Amino acid sequence: MNTGVEPPPKRGKGCFAKGCLILIALGILLVVVGVGGSYWSLRHIYLSDKPAPIPEASAPSETSAATPAETSAATLSETSAPVRERLDTIKSAARAHERTGVEFTAGEINALIAANRKSRGLAFVRIDGNVGQVQVSIPLQRLKVPFRDAFGLGDQYLNATVTVAAPPGTNANNVQLGEVTINGHSLPNDLLDRQLLGVGQPLRNYVIKYANQYGVTGEIRDGKVILYTSGQ
Repeated sequence: MNTGVEPPPKRGKGCFAKGCLILIALGILLVVVGVGGSYWSLRHIYLSDKPAPIPEASAPSETSAATPAETSAATLSETSAPVRERLDTIKSAARAHERTGVEFTAGEINALIAANRKSRGLAFVRIDGNVGQVQVSIPLQRLKVPFRDAFGLGDQYLNATVTVAAPPGTNANNVQLGEVTINGHSLPNDLLDRQLLGVGQPLRNYVIKYANQYGVTGEIRDGKVILYTSGQ
């Protein structure tokens, strides 16, 4: 049985926008329902009634990644402007079937997240060498989940941390997650190959679909996320 849970992608938002963060959270949440086996375990084990603390982004320098610090929204907006330009460059190249590549440090990604009032405080990215980590704390009221209100989950938070290693040659078909924790509980690292709600398509199918939608692949290397367009 196929549940038909498939939020449609929207052109022009890019991978670091609020829409992508929420899509990732929604996918994890639906997989957790399948792993946990019940809404009781979802509410009392994997969800929290309080948000997890998310570090504040600071404007990164050219030589170092950001560290948590108080920075004005104006400064973050100025810092994120060239990052948005790079995102626009790779999106334009993908639409034109041109081959190109762009790099982003953790500090630049965090500045981009923090400069958007809709994504500010929801996520923080760390990169250590060739391994990336994403920490999210998203209120379920932001997620359009059909069972949210029926089961009284609107006041809950999805607090999760995911690590991923993406060496050269990584694509949506073979990318693997490292450690995955939700509300302090570990999940299997084959999360991408688990089915949504335990019966739908594997989460990887949606990752592949979105990668094909934007024509972009990437890797994590030397403390940076590097995105490429195939030119096809």
